[in-house]
Amino acid sequence: MALGFRSHPLTVDLPVVALTLAAIAHWIRGAPEDALIFLVVTLALLVTERPRADTAVLGDPFRVPGFAVVAAGLLVLAFGRDSLPVAVAISAIGLVALFAEWRDPSLPADRPVPRRAWLWSAVALSWCGWELLSFVYEQAAGGLSETHPTMSDLVDPLLTSRWVQALAITGWLAAGLAMLRAAALARRS
Repeated sequence: MALGFRSHPLTVDLPVVALTLAAIAHWIRGAPEDALIFLVVTLALLVTERPRADTAVLGDPFRVPGFAVVAAGLLVLAFGRDSLPVAVAISAIGLVALFAEWRDPSLPADRPVPRRAWLWSAVALSWCGWELLSFVYEQAAGGLSETHPTMSDLVDPLLTSRWVQALAITGWLAAGLAMLRAAALARRS
């Protein structure tokens, strides 16, 4: 149960635990703004318990326009990835995507999990485990670890060019929107 709402044990609880752990990790690493974002999303997830898809009437899926992804890439190209215009654009795309996802109910729990989902879950959990171990090891070592670097330490040298930054942001946002569209189609099939 999440805040007194009936729920399936694994539909809300695991994301809530994961987001809470992420908030704690960001607080420990000295990024209270990131921790606050994760905490707000956790609380929003708890409060917005939605009905199952088999009992809800679904309208047309809300689509985030693809030109927004291209615009974010052009902003990165013009201003750099750590600029205010890029942060505002990515935040706006994220908020629209969050609205698009939360307005649809969750998938019903009685559908079988595709076999490939287990493989991708194992890959994602392995990557998260690597990041967590690398982060802890790096903190214990007192900074950047050459023997056990985090993914951001490995990727940052590749992202020195604005062209590569723009392509990376565009690809990352396009992949996220593709996943949202796939989830919307799965709810309606």
